Amino acid sequence: MEKSSRKAIIVGGLAGVGKTTVLNALYQRLVSEGKKFKVFVFGSVMLEEAMKSGIKDRDEMRKLPFEMQKELQERAAMRMVDESTVFIDTHYMIPTSYGYLPGLPAHVLNALRPTHLVLLLAEPREIIRRRMNDPTRKREMVNESDIEHEILISRIMMGAASAITGAMMVEVYNRENMLDQTVEELIKKLEL
Repeated sequence: MEKSSRKAIIVGGLAGVGKTTVLNALYQRLVSEGKKFKVFVFGSVMLEEAMKSGIKDRDEMRKLPFEMQKELQERAAMRMVDESTVFIDTHYMIPTSYGYLPGLPAHVLNALRPTHLVLLLAEPREIIRRRMNDPTRKREMVNESDIEHEILISRIMMGAASAITGAMMVEVYNRENMLDQTVEELIKKLEL
């Protein structure tokens, strides 16, 4: 049986864990080694779709009705389907005013067909500090126990996504001032 070279790697985690920073560093490293792949930020692709309906920013998008968010997720997923190596920067769950929205419901997972699911983690106090230092977003303030609960929900969602798709699950810590080690661990665990 011939092994497919396609890799669809979902890198999820809480807002403030450093997903985009880690993926930017990973991109630089792999491109310098001559490797080709694409990186998508799921929320940005969703926002591009939402802007067609008059939505202005990602924080406003989080407040949309469930059905509208579900439709945006599906439209975004269809834009990312690829037969090569792709990384998708996203969240396993999104806290909303009416509960937790699955970041990767079954219809999105079926469209993306992930081969690997990564949960990027950091200490709760680091996540809070990073959120507070991000002037580009309007986030509600939370405490460490809220962050711990969101990490638990993300782990549950990643497990469910793995059960639906058969994708390998991996957890990687993004510790403060250890970006190179985080990238190295991702490369090793994902066999890149």
